[in-house]
Amino acid sequence: MGSSEALSRVKRLRKLGGLTFQGVSGEGEANSRRLIENVRMLERERVKLLGEVEVLRKLARSKVNALRGEVAVLQEDEEVLKELLRILETTTDQIRKLSKKSGSKR
Repeated sequence: MGSSEALSRVKRLRKLGGLTFQGVSGEGEANSRRLIENVRMLERERVKLLGEVEVLRKLARSKVNALRGEVAVLQEDEEVLKELLRILETTTDQIRKLSKKSGSKR
């Protein structure tokens, strides 16, 4: 509930006789006023925290996008390394076959 909503609720209660400062001791009125101010302060804090949460969400989205980019690069590197390994294995097999052929000719 926003502070304006709280105030309008207080005003409605006053009109309905549910919340009045009439017949309330000075201390009771002061307590009520402090309570209203605390509600306002908490509402301001809530708005501030919601803003901070939104900033954190944006940072998290940015981080997710950056990580996705890094993962894509790593996946490309993996494919290149797999291809290099395949070429290396093929070349090694060919060298072994050539070595066996040249060894058997002697």
